[in-house]
Amino acid sequence: MKPAKTLIASTLSICLVSLLGCAKPETQTAPPSPAQEKEKTQEANLLKTRLSERIRIEGQEVDYHSLEQRQAHYKVPGVSVAFMRNGQLAWTMESGVKDVTNKLAVDENTVFQAGSISKPAFAAVLMKYRQDNPIDLDTDVNNLLTSWQLPEHEWTGQEAVSLRRLLSHTAGTTVHGFPGYAAGEPVPTLQQVLEGTAPANTSAVVVDIKPGTQMRYSGGGTTLAQLALQDVANEPLPTMSQRLLFKPLGMTRSGYEQPISTNLSNNMATPYDGDGSPIEGGAHTYATLAAAGMWSTPSDMLKFANSVRSAYLGQKTDWISQATAQEMLTNNTPSIAPPNVGIGFFINMDDNGEILGFGHGGADAGFMSQLYIELNTGNGYAIMTNGNNGRQLITELEIRLKEALNVGYSEAEVRKLVPISQKELSKYIGTYAVTKPVTVDVVLDKTATGFVLNVLSYVENEEYFYEGEAKFFAKNGSSILFEMDEESGLVETVVMDGNIRGERKE
Repeated sequence: MKPAKTLIASTLSICLVSLLGCAKPETQTAPPSPAQEKEKTQEANLLKTRLSERIRIEGQEVDYHSLEQRQAHYKVPGVSVAFMRNGQLAWTMESGVKDVTNKLAVDENTVFQAGSISKPAFAAVLMKYRQDNPIDLDTDVNNLLTSWQLPEHEWTGQEAVSLRRLLSHTAGTTVHGFPGYAAGEPVPTLQQVLEGTAPANTSAVVVDIKPGTQMRYSGGGTTLAQLALQDVANEPLPTMSQRLLFKPLGMTRSGYEQPISTNLSNNMATPYDGDGSPIEGGAHTYATLAAAGMWSTPSDMLKFANSVRSAYLGQKTDWISQATAQEMLTNNTPSIAPPNVGIGFFINMDDNGEILGFGHGGADAGFMSQLYIELNTGNGYAIMTNGNNGRQLITELEIRLKEALNVGYSEAEVRKLVPISQKELSKYIGTYAVTKPVTVDVVLDKTATGFVLNVLSYVENEEYFYEGEAKFFAKNGSSILFEMDEESGLVETVVMDGNIRGERKE
């Protein structure tokens, strides 16, 4: 989930939350009437039209597109959406195919890899286990580990690398994320991943920031927490998750099995690269199950999120207790400045530190996902896609959800164009050579207000607009900065998102 501070006008007070905690038990509702079914269909269809990029330009008409057009633009074959209202699943919407070759359509039971949404789900397994078994969230993780030990670090004995900190990305551990392992590649053990030894394809997980002082995203920390829980419980995560999370909540289309289990593989999405080609060998295998290894559907993920919400409010505590849920949604970062993280979930807070909602994003090879639910209303959504460009598509869908149904926190940003002469613009135009992380040429061709960028076969005809001080932006939110030689004043380097740098060739 991309962090947000306050994009909703107001939030209910703690007093009102406590009143909600006294709500009557949930009862079975009558089947929806034909009129209600029609309304659901109309709402779902709102997502199929009037999609636009995140950035809009002041004074220009918005260029709206259909969902099919945006899928084609981003080369994302399939998308699955579930929408919740007042804590009840309202409708699902699917578009496109789960596999381009056989053209089988995505349906509400099609499973996708959930990427990092695996993290809050794992956190829930751990917290459910803790309700019935003694496990200290604040002791040093080495006191829980029996199969491996975290190497000593500068703050050993002073600040604990604890489960609470590991699950809120405040333990100071390294390794942001994991690429997984393609078909046929050897898959490491968790210990090999943590040590960074073959066949692991990531570096060792170490502590290089004082624990408790800073939020820094670390899939490595989640992996360490997974090993600790498995050591304490003497049970692998796939079976624990079924027993403690998926079965109690009726999440029948979810699992941590890697590779995918037989009962889920009969309706799974095929992952696709950014250029629209299938990921070679199919879905990657993730040794780091807690960090990236869950398969699920949007409907299942909303069941999970709403169960945490309902327990937090004291409305339904037959799975986890109110105290456990409130612990999960307590901000563990050093301040209320975003990003804020509880135990597993990112928390969307207002300026006073009150919770507006919570969720998480996910990214595995060929899969992109997003989960979000509002605390007080029980309105929320989950979106899953089977394309590496799915993040851009999800952003457009989130903006549409906010505009059409007033759910979520994503809003379009309006920017002003800064005038630039063709002579001034010519200083930036040319070809730039990128050598890391791949060797490619970045080619810029002049337009009236900026340039068109091509990076074959990664980016095609992406238009950028001038915003002043050698900076340009695209409507998808990407930005580019140019660096100049101090003596000659000539442009030498282009700096793109992710600090990807290209040196001028011509």
